Amino acid sequence: MRILRIICFLLMLSKMVLAQNHDINQYYIFNYLAINPAFAGSSKALSATLIYRNQWVGFSDAPTTNSVTIHSPLRKQKMGIGLNIISDNINVSNETSIMGNYAYYVDFKNSTLALGLGVGLRLRNTKWTELEANDIDDYLIQSNSPTYINPDVSLGVYYTRGNYHLGFSIPYLLNHEFDSTKDKYVVRNDSKYYQYLISGDYSYQINSKSSVLLGSLITLNQTDKINVISNFRFTYLEKYAIGLAYDSEQCVYKSILHVQLNRQLTLGYSLDINNNAISKYQNVSHEFMLRYNFGYVIKVSSPRNF
Repeated sequence: MRILRIICFLLMLSKMVLAQNHDINQYYIFNYLAINPAFAGSSKALSATLIYRNQWVGFSDAPTTNSVTIHSPLRKQKMGIGLNIISDNINVSNETSIMGNYAYYVDFKNSTLALGLGVGLRLRNTKWTELEANDIDDYLIQSNSPTYINPDVSLGVYYTRGNYHLGFSIPYLLNHEFDSTKDKYVVRNDSKYYQYLISGDYSYQINSKSSVLLGSLITLNQTDKINVISNFRFTYLEKYAIGLAYDSEQCVYKSILHVQLNRQLTLGYSLDINNNAISKYQNVSHEFMLRYNFGYVIKVSSPRNF
């Protein structure tokens, strides 16, 4: 088990050190703004969301993610702004992204197109001194790493027409690769590391009390195969929702629960069940969401804000 923990840590650490390190697909269910800056202000009110994710429950020092998202339209202007803070902790390593988001709305007769830009920073550090080493005199782990700070940029568009919603984005455009000889990250804008995200959903009203949402997220890049997350959700009385999703690349099934306690406060929970190699040792991850909308005079324009 100890060997397995070390292997998992190294695999996850390599994702933080190389190329596009965010596992951005995990944000699709509860934190869409993290993958598309054009979503800023779509709630038509100041909206704040807290998310905690505990991955691979049962492993000691398993990855955890904490995030805070705030976004709002600008009053009497065709613009939205937002702030996304995501902190990923993997054993002794931490990566935090702080992204400011801006969206400009273009209104058509029966639809709206939002153009989004995200600009921010990525902060990384590793507490090497907290590792248990066989050789306590190993100079490589006698001190912690500095906090590396690097810029990043995201682009996106979000189209709304009635019950249809389509999105296209390229989140985290810049590639960060660690150069051990210079003890710093080299930042490049290299299109071969881009991840192209295409999302879409359709909400259908079954009757006055219930509706269903069908959606998907497609991820394309030049190094991996196409990944598809399919999402189904049933909503009753605009208060209670249950759903299922499947991640084709990770081979993970997701069960989703939403409860709207009042017109402003919503709770969410997602249970991930692995159907891959790691499921032999551990097969579940938990995600909890708390969202508060500070106003509700204007009806929301996207079912994602439920």
